[in-house]
Amino acid sequence: MPHRRPARFAGLFPDEAVPGSYWIRETGLVALPALENVRTLAVVGDLLAATAGDSPAAGPLGLELRLDGRVAARHEGIATGPFRFELPWPGGTTPSGHRLELRLLGVTGGNFRAWLGRVSGLGFLQLWRRQALNRRLRVVRLEADDAVMFDFGSRAAPWNPACLRRSLKVGLNLAGYFRADLGVGESVRCAARAADAAGLAVACVELKLPCKNPQTDETFAARLQTDNPHPVNVFHLDAPASRDIDHHHGAGFRAGKYNIGYWAWELPEFPDSWIEFGDYLDEIWTPSQFTSEAIAAKLPLPVLTMPHAISFPRPQGDFRAKFGLPTDKYLFLFLYDLNSYSERKNPAAVLEAFRRSGLAGRGAGLVIKVHNAAANPEDFERLRAATAGLPDTTLINRTLLRHEIYELEAACDCFVSLHRSEGYGLAIAESMYLGKPVIATDWSASAEYVHAGNGCPVKCTLVQLKERHGPYAAGQTWAEPDIDHAAEWMQRLHADRALGQRLGAAARTTIEEKFSPAVIGARYRRRLEAIAGW
Repeated sequence: MPHRRPARFAGLFPDEAVPGSYWIRETGLVALPALENVRTLAVVGDLLAATAGDSPAAGPLGLELRLDGRVAARHEGIATGPFRFELPWPGGTTPSGHRLELRLLGVTGGNFRAWLGRVSGLGFLQLWRRQALNRRLRVVRLEADDAVMFDFGSRAAPWNPACLRRSLKVGLNLAGYFRADLGVGESVRCAARAADAAGLAVACVELKLPCKNPQTDETFAARLQTDNPHPVNVFHLDAPASRDIDHHHGAGFRAGKYNIGYWAWELPEFPDSWIEFGDYLDEIWTPSQFTSEAIAAKLPLPVLTMPHAISFPRPQGDFRAKFGLPTDKYLFLFLYDLNSYSERKNPAAVLEAFRRSGLAGRGAGLVIKVHNAAANPEDFERLRAATAGLPDTTLINRTLLRHEIYELEAACDCFVSLHRSEGYGLAIAESMYLGKPVIATDWSASAEYVHAGNGCPVKCTLVQLKERHGPYAAGQTWAEPDIDHAAEWMQRLHADRALGQRLGAAARTTIEEKFSPAVIGARYRRRLEAIAGW
C-alpha cells in the first residue's frame, strides 16, 4: 500500500474573480476513490454569461465526461446558468479507484490564441491569454449520490474525506496466535472481537512463528485462514518476532500491504536493540498510552493506542468447588504466566501483603494461579516454597481453558496485582469486567483505568533495576509497590463487603464504557479509514 495518496485532481484551477468554484483550462482530471454501494456520480457547476463586449469570452461551451478513458456523457451548447450532469457510478471496484476526465468543448481556438500570444508576445493576442472563455464554465462540486465528494468552494482542500468514510468498506488481516494460551494470543482474540463489533471485514490468520505455550483455544478455529486479502496487516507479536514474519509467511505476505505491529512493552524506555524491528512495519499499535509513549520516543513511525477489547460471557454459578477452593472465605486472587518474568509480576509482594494483613486464619484466603511452571522451574519452586509457609494459600499450577480463567476470576472476591510494571493488565481488566474490586500498583498501564473511584490503587516508589531480568535491562525504571498499603486494602475489603461491591460495580462500568468491543472497534475503523484515505 502506498504511504501517500496521489494528488486527487489536476487541470482544475481556482481564481479570485469567481470564488467558490474552479475552472478548466482544457482537461480536468479527477481521481475518484474506490467506493462501494454508490449509484450516481454528479458534476455540479455553473456557466457564467459572457461580459458584453468581451470578445475573447464569447462563444458556446460544452463538456465531455469520460470515466476510465471511455466517454460517459457529452453536453454541447450548455445553457447559461447552473447545471448538474449525472452519470452512473463506474461499475466494478478496484483498489486504485476510477479516473474522471472533464474535457472542455469549444475552447480549441481560444486556447491556440492564448498559446500563440504567450510564445509570440504579439499585442493583439494578449487578451486571449487570460482564457476568459474557459473561465466561464465553473465546476462547483462533485457528488457521489447525495454526498459531496469534492467541494471546489473549499479552495485549500476540495477533497471531502467524510465521503470516503461513508462509502468505503475497510478490512484488516489479523495475524496472531489465535489458539495459544498466552497474553499475546488473547490480544489477537480481543482484536478480532473488536473488529467484528465494528462490522469490519476481517481475515484471521494464524501466525506460523514458533510458540512455546499450549494451543488449546478454539474460539476462532473455524475462521482461521492462511491468506491475507485485505490491504492492512496487523501482527500481534513481540517486537523481536517482527523480523521473522517473512521467513515463516513469505515476503509476499507483507508486500503491497500497510503493515502494523501490535506490540506490548512494560517499561518507560523502549530498548534501543529493538528499534530495528520497526523496519518491517509502517505503524505500531499498543494496548496502552504508557506503552505508546515508550515506543514513540524511539521510533519515527506512527504509534497509536488501541486497548484490548474486554468482553466475554460472564460465568454463572459457584465455581469454587471446581478449583478446590474454600467456600467460606473471602478470596484474593493473583494469576500470571511464569514466562512473563516473576520479577516484574511480583508474586512475592502479593504473598507478603497477605501475610502482613493478618487475614490468614481469620476468614480470608489467597489464590495464586500460574502456568508454564515446567519452563521456569526455579521461579516456580520459590513460589511453591513461599505459599507452603503461608496458611490459607492455594497454589494452582496448570493451564486452564479461557472460560476456566473467567470462572476462577469470578469465583474469587478480589484480584490483586502488585506488579512492578504492566503494559496493559488483562487479568486486572477481566476481573473488573466481572465486577470485582482490584488492588493494583498505581503505576504504568493499569493506572490508566484503575483509580480510587473504581478500585484500590496501591502507592509505590519508582526504582532503578540493579540487574537485568529478561528484556528489562539494568538502569531501567519500574515501581516498588507499598506492601503495607496493599495489606491495608486487603483488610478494608475483607471488613467492608459493601465497599468492595461499590468499587466492583464502578470497575465493571469503567471496562464496559472504555474497553468494550464496540468502543475499540470504532477506533480501528477510524484509523483504517484514515489509512485508506491517505
